[in-house]
Amino acid sequence: MTGPIDQTLLAQLETQASDKRYDYLVQQLIARGELWILVGDGGSVLLNSDGDDCVPVWPHQSSASAWVKDEWADCTVTAISLSDWQARWTEGLLSDGLSLAVFPNLDEEALVVSPDAFDEDIYDAVSAQ
Repeated sequence: MTGPIDQTLLAQLETQASDKRYDYLVQQLIARGELWILVGDGGSVLLNSDGDDCVPVWPHQSSASAWVKDEWADCTVTAISLSDWQARWTEGLLSDGLSLAVFPNLDEEALVVSPDAFDEDIYDAVSAQ
């Protein structure tokens, strides 16, 4: 299901508002059946937003790969299928008290949501199709 993303589109997405990037990620997750995270030695990398630890998620391998630099230079870009996300990740993140930073841009701007709110938005988007 993975395919390359046009670099022009990636640059355009980078400049969009956080809520637009959020909607785009949900749309792509449903269409492609996967999202992307960065994994380091200690597991999934975390961003901190106003005191909340957040797992950043991206819609494409290339958008996540743009973050593999500086302190995350040794990280691996990893795909998670939608079914695995819903079966394991949502509950795991909730039990760990973690939020999601959905499709952060390189300025570290992202919409921060709880894992269960994210799943609800996915369900709503699937139901609307």
